[in-house]
Amino acid sequence: MVNWEIVHDCDDENENSTCWVKEVNSERYGKYIWITLWADNKYHVEYKDGRDLVEITICKTLTSAKRWVSMYIGG
Repeated sequence: MVNWEIVHDCDDENENSTCWVKEVNSERYGKYIWITLWADNKYHVEYKDGRDLVEITICKTLTSAKRWVSMYIGG
């Protein structure tokens, strides 16, 4: 998975995307990184630790969240 994929199971009631996933295979963060649009209208960058999603950072836009992942995590 080179590009971000939309997780359509998380679309809102109007079918707007609210969650994206990318394979990063990071030693620190695991195989995948998620970006989730929360009710605060900010994009939360998260990774899975066991069964829980753990927040890494919060960004104002989807573009800035994707850029943050590219700069600090890679993939």
